[in-house]
Amino acid sequence: MFDELDRNQECGMTKTWVKGLVLLCGILFISACGSANGPVLPAPSPSSSASPQPPVVKSLPTPMTPGQEIDFSGLRVELTQAEITTSYLNEYGSTRQPTGGLEFLWININLTNTGSGEQVLPAPEHFSVLYGEVEFKPIYAHRKDHADYMALTDNLVPGQTLDAWLRFDVTAGLELKDLWFAFLPESTQVSVGFSPTTFFWGDLPIYIWSCAQ
Repeated sequence: MFDELDRNQECGMTKTWVKGLVLLCGILFISACGSANGPVLPAPSPSSSASPQPPVVKSLPTPMTPGQEIDFSGLRVELTQAEITTSYLNEYGSTRQPTGGLEFLWININLTNTGSGEQVLPAPEHFSVLYGEVEFKPIYAHRKDHADYMALTDNLVPGQTLDAWLRFDVTAGLELKDLWFAFLPESTQVSVGFSPTTFFWGDLPIYIWSCAQ
């Protein structure tokens, strides 16, 4: 009986040893496969996106005074005079009155071709008058004894100078010191939603004059 018990114990120990050997072989096999395929690396965690950069704030240039000139690509531009009226006499002899709540702002500009070839006159939409966040655009006038810029069609030959007026309908009660005149040679609008002190604008050139002396 004791011999049979010993045999059973030896058999159990043999089975345990065999199971351990099989498990060890399995571990070695898995390790070998992992080595053959290269090291197992942890999945990269998504990098946090860069913080958005704040928009660049650019200020409009300090306004020039009437009489100061700028030269853009061979075209000299000068604001020579500005005035506000509550009526005007047109070239047909009729008196024109502004619509309710408006007055007429007149801007006299002088353009000279300083280049060696003909210069195309800037389109009227390249001129603006600014009052805080409000931007006014010129309209036809035909004021008597005042050359209307919007009626001009000829190009400027080298050395030629012209003198003309732009009309803007502005809010009644404004004074010349409240208003700026802008020349935008490569754009038609200063910006959208700017404040009287800080202006957001593109990299396109812009020239500003104060309407007051």
